[in-house]
Amino acid sequence: MQKLGRPIPAIEGLVAGTLLSPLIACSVDTGDQGLISSFVERWHRETSSFHLPVGEVIITLDDVASLIHLPIIGEFHTFQALHVDEAMLMLVDLLLVSAEAARAEIGHCHGPYVCLSWLQDMYQCRCQAGYWTAAARAYLLHLLGCTLFANKSATHVHVVFLDALCDLS
Repeated sequence: MQKLGRPIPAIEGLVAGTLLSPLIACSVDTGDQGLISSFVERWHRETSSFHLPVGEVIITLDDVASLIHLPIIGEFHTFQALHVDEAMLMLVDLLLVSAEAARAEIGHCHGPYVCLSWLQDMYQCRCQAGYWTAAARAYLLHLLGCTLFANKSATHVHVVFLDALCDLS
């Protein structure tokens, strides 16, 4: 997120309306790597909890809300599995990229993913063209890919998360 920075003034309202603005200040890079490694070693998938010397600890939604300052409200959003063709159509419809550009990026990422650097470029292009909603979606997908839905690669984000950004209101 440090490369992308804060959203430009033209889309600040769209970003703020999603209630995801607190994520802008979040970054994996700001964490203590030793502490993160210690927690990773103590994570047990079977129980979805940390096994610490003081006992078992479970992270709740309330804990998440307190740590990253996101309101936990409304209904859960369920993401459905996404075929490569559906991902391409999503990119064309929601980010206003050409079918060829979408196909090339998905092919480069070997599945329904896009590179965070590609999203940065799309954000800049959409801002320059004045396509504010598409720019806001590119910004928010990048934000989600760097924070809530970051993966081990730290370079890609799944296109399925764009589904939650269809209606920015």
